[in-house]
Amino acid sequence: MYFNNYTCDAFTPRSRPCELGNYASYVINVTGAADVQAGIKFARKNNVRLVIKNTGHDYLGKSTGKGGLSLWTHNLKSTQYIPRYNAPYYKGPAIKLGAGIQGFEAYVAANATGHPIVAGSCPTVGIAGGYSQGGGHSMLSSMYGLGADNVLEWEVVTMDGRHLVATPTKNSDLYWAMSGGGGGNYAVALSMTSRLHKDSIVGGASVIFNDTKVGNDAFWEAVGAFHALLPSFVDDGNSYTYTLTNNVFLSWGVAMPGADLNQVNALMKPFLDDLKRRGIDYEYAPHVSRSFYEHYAFYFGPLPEGFADYAPFTGSRILPRAMLTDPEQNSIATDALRNASLAEGYAPLACQALNVRRQRHPDNAVLPAWRDALSICLTPGLWDPHATPAEMAARQDYAANVLQPMLDRATPGGGVYLNEANYRQQNWQREFYGSNYKRLLRVKRKYDPHSMLYAHTAVGSEAWVEDGNGRLCRV
Repeated sequence: MYFNNYTCDAFTPRSRPCELGNYASYVINVTGAADVQAGIKFARKNNVRLVIKNTGHDYLGKSTGKGGLSLWTHNLKSTQYIPRYNAPYYKGPAIKLGAGIQGFEAYVAANATGHPIVAGSCPTVGIAGGYSQGGGHSMLSSMYGLGADNVLEWEVVTMDGRHLVATPTKNSDLYWAMSGGGGGNYAVALSMTSRLHKDSIVGGASVIFNDTKVGNDAFWEAVGAFHALLPSFVDDGNSYTYTLTNNVFLSWGVAMPGADLNQVNALMKPFLDDLKRRGIDYEYAPHVSRSFYEHYAFYFGPLPEGFADYAPFTGSRILPRAMLTDPEQNSIATDALRNASLAEGYAPLACQALNVRRQRHPDNAVLPAWRDALSICLTPGLWDPHATPAEMAARQDYAANVLQPMLDRATPGGGVYLNEANYRQQNWQREFYGSNYKRLLRVKRKYDPHSMLYAHTAVGSEAWVEDGNGRLCRV
């Protein structure tokens, strides 16, 4: 709604006409490579802006483009189970997913084969779109890595019309860039082949506590202590999803692959014992599921929609392990999160603790800060249908100019997850891509030399500027 300029949404009064706004003027319902090739040819011939749209889950406006041609890949819904993928870089079960497959569909398809797949918490996000192309954190990331780490190959159409496959050994530079270097910018994905993993029971738990008994200072000291305890938890392949308000801690999406009830209680014991020592009352509920799919549905269902509210804008910060395990630096990070939790008009901070460096991963363009991360926290802004555009713009100004810079300053050595970021992120080249940026720019220029694919804050987007009417102009 924000990037479509409030022109036609569910809250538009009936008395007001529904306008196209920043939506693309032309759309191709992509059913195969030939459709993409025709679209590229049309856009080049007519000097029309080209946009790739899958589900439209997009905090940065990448899937909108006023006056442009949209390649809509949402209906590429094929799935193919590969019992034994055989390549020098991987031998084992895999699954080929059409670019339009969403998270819940990927979970269902993988579960039908008896395997889990690395996909996101939000079930409606397109797994082969920006999710895996931008990194993709998951409840399984401590055990199996990010979404991008699990990609075996990309089937794509390049901007010169070639229909090709990119793998770690074939068109490897394109594979590298598309696996973590940002979606919709190097080539048009038609399908993605991903690793599958061994299924097992999965332990889980929920914990909730607040500051009612001990006060706010003691509450945040407990949050800091929780972060310091995380290495022993995530280093065994477990992940921890939790939310923070200024006075409430809630965890629910804890994932412990292979853990039975006794092991769940043992893993949670150091954290719960620390709360007891601090005199903090808490509620604790362990749970064990028979499979990962059952576990995911229990904590993030009902499927297919899930339970999360819509956030029109957000920001994020990757919290370095070295910082959260150092007492002085931990205190600085805790104070920053505490201040962020006070922002009005925002949902609770949404965080996930993980370790994505414990497993070997292919060479890819994932932001290097992920490999040193202990947690990532999001600052989701709430959508208010009754607020005026000016009021929502003021919230965005606060997010871009106050909230995000505060978190950035407090966590040197961290970074920003480009899929869950503020679209006005300062120093975005460094924060989104880190030391990979120059190499990514070379790949961009090789496969898209005329910059036909433009997306806000995407690699190479500095070559363009949007005017007041939404037109792209070369700098």
